[in-house]
Amino acid sequence: MTQYTKTLAPNYHWNFFAFLTDYVCFSVAFSFISVSSVLPALVGQLSDSAPVIGLVNTVYIGGWLLPQLAVARLINDKPRKRPYMLVGLSCRVLFWVIALGLWAGLASYPTAMLILFFTCLGLFAIFDGFTSVSWFDILARAIPLQQRGRLSGIAQFISGLIGVGVGGLVSVILGRYTFPNNYALLLTLAGIALIPSTIALILIREPPPKTDRDAPDSMTRDKWCQILANPHFCRLIGSRLLIGSMGLATSFYVLHAERVLRLPPQVIGQFVSAETLARIVGSLILGLVGERWGPRYVARIGSAVAALGPLFALIVHLTQAEWLIPAYPLVYVALGIINSTWMMGFTNYMLEIAPEHMRSAYVGLGNTILGALTLMPMIGGWLLEATSYTTLFGLSATVITLGFLLTLGLKPAQEVVQQSNA
Repeated sequence: MTQYTKTLAPNYHWNFFAFLTDYVCFSVAFSFISVSSVLPALVGQLSDSAPVIGLVNTVYIGGWLLPQLAVARLINDKPRKRPYMLVGLSCRVLFWVIALGLWAGLASYPTAMLILFFTCLGLFAIFDGFTSVSWFDILARAIPLQQRGRLSGIAQFISGLIGVGVGGLVSVILGRYTFPNNYALLLTLAGIALIPSTIALILIREPPPKTDRDAPDSMTRDKWCQILANPHFCRLIGSRLLIGSMGLATSFYVLHAERVLRLPPQVIGQFVSAETLARIVGSLILGLVGERWGPRYVARIGSAVAALGPLFALIVHLTQAEWLIPAYPLVYVALGIINSTWMMGFTNYMLEIAPEHMRSAYVGLGNTILGALTLMPMIGGWLLEATSYTTLFGLSATVITLGFLLTLGLKPAQEVVQQSNA
């Protein structure tokens, strides 16, 4: 038996395939109902209000992030996390509930349809956020760091290939069918794609804690303060907050394309394809970067590219050049690349610098702090109504650039762990 084999967790190959299936199918589902393009466009059919359209990302991000501190306090001292991971899976039928409302003609009553939509979206995000704290903890124990980067890279490559086809299908559906049946069909297909993802999570075999020393602890106020006093944790979360402020503009790219640049609704499918194709390339390149140089370099590259999205949108808006407008999907290329770095870069870095017995606490606290990003889409909507696209895109590019500069100070994860153990 090789040393490599000895270091693998029990059921490694089984769990690798299960996590891969979950990752791919979940990503494909959200290619049908992209939170950055498809869902804002759906709400745009029901309301002309920019803050209401921005509420899509607010509800989704807030529902996913904000409850995680409470979840971390609940599960951190539990030796087994799998039962808590499975709690949120029942919420996945909620996309079918939204689809049913659209099929049934509830869109004729926009206020009622918006209430149903945001209620279901919020509940899905809350339950999925509950599941994710345990998911990350089990992933870190079941899949070692090097193989974790490989898992993310393979999953994003496969889901990206499928997502390009999904983008084409989205274009066909939005162009061939009228509202609301076109969006109802997209939500139905997303619900179907989540079925194998759910089955894969149910079949995961959770490894035990590595040693007695790494057994989970109950969290006290002093331990929470200890995490907040960790300068490496604070720098990571600070950079993530600044880069995540790209949510100021994300929901409004599709609005800008349709209402200012006068691009047809079918272009939304091109946006989905561009974003997913970028994830393919990003997953391949950044996966290799992560394996060779570590997750902090992935975070740096992703955040640098992220700033180019609003910057390009700003250039197109200011020039209105006919030769630039067809290249507007490049905005979604930048989104695809930064979205491929959250897991391979920022999350992997956090999982490595966190002591194993406090990993759930690090994830829960970090994601709860990131709940501040919940306000960004609504602030972006208000900013757009009060000022202009020039201000919105320019501010977004500036803040993301500051986040990139902060990532330059991230230390190697191995060095951080050695300092913590010293």
